[in-house]
Amino acid sequence: MIMQRIAMGLVLIAAAPAVAQECDKTYDSTFDLIQDVIFEAKGCTSVTCHSSAVPAGGLDLTEGNSYDQLIDQRVQSVATTPSSNLRRVVPISKINSLLWLNLAAAVLPDDWSAPLRPMPLGGFAPLTFNELELVRMWLEYGATRNGVVPGAAELVDACSEPPGRLEVEPLTPPAVGTGVQLRAPHQVLPPTSERETCFVSYYDLRGQIPAESLSADGTRLRFKNIEARQDPLSHHAVVMIYKGATTIESPVWGTFACRGGAMDGVSCNPRDQGFCGDDSICGSQPINSLACIGFGPGDAGIGTGEDTLFNTMASSLAVETGIYAEVPVEGILVWNSHAFNVSEEPAKLDIWVNLYFARPEDQQHLLERFVDISQIGKMRPPAYGADQVCSHSVIDDGALLLDITSHTHKRGIKFEVFEGRFACAGGANDGQPCTPFGPEPDFPVDDLCAGAPCEAPRTPRSGDCNGDLAVVISELITGVGIALETRPMSDCPRFDGNSDGRVAIAELVGAVQYALAPEMRDGEESLLYTTLTYADPLVRQFLPALALAPRGAFPAERTLTFCALYDNGFTDPDDVKRRSTSPSGSGCFPTHCAEGAIGRPCQGSFDDARNASCDSSPGAGDGFCDACTADFGVTTDDEMFVLTGSYYIP
Repeated sequence: MIMQRIAMGLVLIAAAPAVAQECDKTYDSTFDLIQDVIFEAKGCTSVTCHSSAVPAGGLDLTEGNSYDQLIDQRVQSVATTPSSNLRRVVPISKINSLLWLNLAAAVLPDDWSAPLRPMPLGGFAPLTFNELELVRMWLEYGATRNGVVPGAAELVDACSEPPGRLEVEPLTPPAVGTGVQLRAPHQVLPPTSERETCFVSYYDLRGQIPAESLSADGTRLRFKNIEARQDPLSHHAVVMIYKGATTIESPVWGTFACRGGAMDGVSCNPRDQGFCGDDSICGSQPINSLACIGFGPGDAGIGTGEDTLFNTMASSLAVETGIYAEVPVEGILVWNSHAFNVSEEPAKLDIWVNLYFARPEDQQHLLERFVDISQIGKMRPPAYGADQVCSHSVIDDGALLLDITSHTHKRGIKFEVFEGRFACAGGANDGQPCTPFGPEPDFPVDDLCAGAPCEAPRTPRSGDCNGDLAVVISELITGVGIALETRPMSDCPRFDGNSDGRVAIAELVGAVQYALAPEMRDGEESLLYTTLTYADPLVRQFLPALALAPRGAFPAERTLTFCALYDNGFTDPDDVKRRSTSPSGSGCFPTHCAEGAIGRPCQGSFDDARNASCDSSPGAGDGFCDACTADFGVTTDDEMFVLTGSYYIP
């Protein structure tokens, strides 16, 4: 089944021990490690491959040359368009990096395809799962030349220098006439900190856009592709277009100053695009806010996901031919940035977004994005326990899915999406969303259906008059009446299974058969998506775009079921959420002992949670009532349950 092999690989990766090593060589950077254990050890620099003498494909992977020949370099042997994101290496984007595609296609051939051929060649064995994970981590942490990715060296039993600041190569702007670049105001995060903020900037693209890439009234830029990059300390970045009536001069946005560069901190007028210089952006003061909900004047969809221009948890538009999106040629950008700095020194955060112009032939179908936050706080894994939750998401009528992905925080260890409306069939939880695979084995989670089956009916070929994916006696009677012409077809158009304008005997028989034995979806066949890592969730792209149901389908026919598993210290007690280590503002109410009698229920005082009820033995004085339920919140030490994706309607 699709995704299962990559899931197995990630399980093996997660199980790799991170223990102290004694090494003959300590690597100064993660890229130096890749140069040694991947490029050199796997034969990539041999005389018949990517050597400096006659480099295959024009790529020289020898030491001292490899980095500059990889980062953001176009591919000579693979046809790409100016707006294509495919390069030899695209920092923070493995799906657009030829290096990843070639290596992953040899390790996980059922899940990844190489444009030409998997690598390495020349009789060398494919990378191991951990070696592939080493490449993935380097890519997703910015593909830096000198940085050290936390935990990467341990994957291949190597040693490296302590992690420090990781700064990505800036995203090169599109060539003149092919696109434009938007930039976020520069941010600096203090050492060992985490925050989610909202702030705004103003942009004006008038005079930079060819007429063929403008809407009929000239007020909106139409773009074919979007490419974004951010420094790797970011957890996510969401860019929203403000669609309300409030001007940028309103005090509701706060005060504006140049962010970054030589003019950093100088007050500025956001409409004066050149005032802050080429190395700075005029932006408002960042305000702490969850997803920008409640931010701004309150007269637009800020924080709801409906006005999202770009989301780093989603893919670009280029996956499907003829898809385009629009943005006003001037206006206000709302930036939602959730980032953390694990280093012991201040770290910068810059975000770049490239928009590539849509030609007339590209302007066939308008892209739509969705973010389902309807059950964002549904999970509640107890201390030293786990939780499994599911929800339904109804896709718009006639929509064709382009991609889906997930969003949890660090205790979200598995996320799955199924095609169909899987729900409990009977019992105490009748109709509630569920996973067809049942309770996750080896985890202390409830059976969501309390013993009842979890089912998703297929669409009846005829007879379902009210769209509940069932056929009952009253509907059969209606069908007979239509067949006898004593009732109009408008009473139940769904009885006309072949759309010939009448109800035939075969259609009546089919409806009766479905009423007696409804057809159910298979869980394995319905599984669309599986990811096992919160920090780098899979973005599942559909090519061609996925049609859940034809236009005019009932909501139950165009429903996705998404489920997630959360582990709050059950597998590793050291990972339990603790009040003493939770960031400021993170809700945490101790329920169990975190030291002494670890796992014992307790009720500690917030001021002094060290109490005798948690002592490992009477009078030991080692008890600490400090472990909490992982509840909903804004930091990565809290949790979320979100499905996101994009689609278009022909």
